[in-house]
Amino acid sequence: MASTDRGSTGDLPPLAHRLETIISAYYRNRRRPSFKEMAREIERETGRSFSSTYLWELATGRKQNVTPEHLHTLAEFFGVTRDYFTDPEVSERVRRQMEFAVALGNGKVRALAARADGLSDTHLDAILAVVNAMSNDPTGESDPAA
Repeated sequence: MASTDRGSTGDLPPLAHRLETIISAYYRNRRRPSFKEMAREIERETGRSFSSTYLWELATGRKQNVTPEHLHTLAEFFGVTRDYFTDPEVSERVRRQMEFAVALGNGKVRALAARADGLSDTHLDAILAVVNAMSNDPTGESDPAA
């Protein structure tokens, strides 16, 4: 499968978009396997078979009729609830949590958070103002914990 088939997820149906998002997050720090390898990994981890073709069709939006059994298998494998794939509010909440986890995976972000712990509200507000100014987000609304 060519990487061009995995292009922008913005034009994908909701299920495909959510599946591509969770796949990208799951394999973020390592080589993303082919759909065939991924299907084998899903089977190995869950004990249930999953066709690589069906997985590719779901991830690319060519099929949108996921069976409840396959939905359960995907949710189990990726460590989310089935609602992640079907409920926009749940998928958005999970997406924000994934972004937050990625940010906490950055050693400098963790160090900043650790050093800020225990500061007064006035000092925390000042630090937040600096970070917001540097990230061009004066509202602070991109904060996943908000």
